[in-house]
Amino acid sequence: MNNGSENLKQQKAGNPIFILIIFVVLIGFLFYIPEIYQKYNKEISNFLGGNSEEEGKDETKKDGKSPKSAYYQLGNKSTLKFNEITLTNISLSDDKKNLTLTIDAEESINLDDLYYYVEFYRERKTFLGRRVLHGQVTKSRTITLDISNLPIDTTTYMTVSYITDDGIQPITSSEDESGLSTIRCTKDKTVYEYEFYKKKLSKTTYKYTYTNTNFSDLADALLKAQKLETKYNEYTGVTAKITENDTSYIFLSEFDYSKVSSFQKLEDPRIYDKNTLNSVVKFKMDAEGFECK
Repeated sequence: MNNGSENLKQQKAGNPIFILIIFVVLIGFLFYIPEIYQKYNKEISNFLGGNSEEEGKDETKKDGKSPKSAYYQLGNKSTLKFNEITLTNISLSDDKKNLTLTIDAEESINLDDLYYYVEFYRERKTFLGRRVLHGQVTKSRTITLDISNLPIDTTTYMTVSYITDDGIQPITSSEDESGLSTIRCTKDKTVYEYEFYKKKLSKTTYKYTYTNTNFSDLADALLKAQKLETKYNEYTGVTAKITENDTSYIFLSEFDYSKVSSFQKLEDPRIYDKNTLNSVVKFKMDAEGFECK
């Protein structure tokens, strides 16, 4: 019996196929060790309460900035810190159409240069929508976000995210034979229409319709629109005009990029620079609460 066992062991030890199988199993085991460790280490950490405050936070960095903050539930009364800003006094209006928050910063910053978005989630998993942060902050500034077309309540979670233009995914657009395509974005009485040549912005049209049967209110609103019309027509590449009747007026302006590449002096963040990609325009206008098609 002993001699038979010894012979069997020798046969297996000298069998090339048996050695190859052992080698493959060993390599596979070593390959999956890091993945197994990360999976069970994370589960054990969550079970013990570790990272509960920072759940969902991506620790990688982009340009020295955290790409995403911790989750914050809207029913809370605490603060939310993200990179160089701190959000306080976060409150949802009674009709759930507006979210008001105060942004504090140690230095004066321009939110339009920071690519910061407030994103909303159900149970930290289901993405509901986002809103972009605009404006100049000198120490402190209170901002109201229009969330009227989002299913938001006090159980909703929010984060602040850092999303640069080059991180926005391309979209499929229907171009004609000449390479032209359009995106039309609508919100209440305001319409922005963007024309693209080979997916790059080449023209913008802005249309605003105001209606009021109260003659005094209509006259006041029309006076403001006329001042804006005069201001816009002073800029190269801009054509503005007003058509009116007894109860309404339409303000229409066109921005031609064949003459200038930027209209930032007009201080309308929805008038994007020449050659901005269609995917970037749609992403940002969606984050403004517009419905874009």
